Amino acid sequence: MTFNPAMFGIEPQQLQAAHELGKHLRVEVTKCPREGWLQIRYVALNPQDPQSQAAIANCVEGFAMQIAVLHDTLFGMKGKIIQE
Repeated sequence: MTFNPAMFGIEPQQLQAAHELGKHLRVEVTKCPREGWLQIRYVALNPQDPQSQAAIANCVEGFAMQIAVLHDTLFGMKGKIIQE
C-alpha cells in the first residue's frame, strides 16, 4: 500500500514545505508500552540555526494540538496538554 497524501487533503505544496523540515530536523521517538507512554522529540541537525529552533517550537505546538484533537475525535478521549 502506498501512502497518498491527497487522501488526507494534503496538497503537493504543503508536502514540499513539510519535507523542508527534514532538512533541518530529525525526530526521536521513545516508547514504553509497559508504562503506557510515548515521547517524541525534535532535534536540530544544526543547533546554532535559529530557524531550526523556531521550527522545533512550531512542530511541538502543532503536533500537541493535532494529537489531542485526534484522540478526542476518534476515541472520545478527554485530556490535557501539559506545558513544561
